[in-house]
Amino acid sequence: MRPDFKDKYKTVFADDTVFNYLYHCNAQTPSGESAFKTMTESFGWAKHPMIDRIHKLDHSIPLTMIYGSRSWMDISMGDKTKELRPYSHVEVKQIDKAGHHIYSDKSEEFNQIVTEVCSRVDLDLQQP
Repeated sequence: MRPDFKDKYKTVFADDTVFNYLYHCNAQTPSGESAFKTMTESFGWAKHPMIDRIHKLDHSIPLTMIYGSRSWMDISMGDKTKELRPYSHVEVKQIDKAGHHIYSDKSEEFNQIVTEVCSRVDLDLQQP
C-alpha cells in the first residue's frame, strides 16, 4: 500500500483502517460499479443538464461552485453559470491540487469555503 495514504489520514485513523478499507473495496467483485455502469449506460450522463435550466433559478438564490484543480469536472460550467446569471451572486472556487473528491483531498480548504458561504448566507438572512 502507498504510505502517503496513511500519512494523509493519520489525524483521523491511527491504525490500518484506510488500508483495510481500500483492500476490501478492491478485493471484491465490483458489483456496485458494474450495476451503476449497466443502469446508466442506456441514458448517458446529464439527461437534463442543469446548465440548460440554471437561468430559470430565482436570481436571489446565491450559488457557489467548488471545483478541484485536478478533477475530471471542468470549471468552465461554473464560469458559464456566471454568464447565464449576471444579476445573481455566483461564485466559482477552485481548490489547488484537489481532485473530484475535494472534501477528502483538501478537507480543510473545502470546509473553510463551505463555512464562509454558510456564514455569508446566515448574515444575509439576518438583514431586514
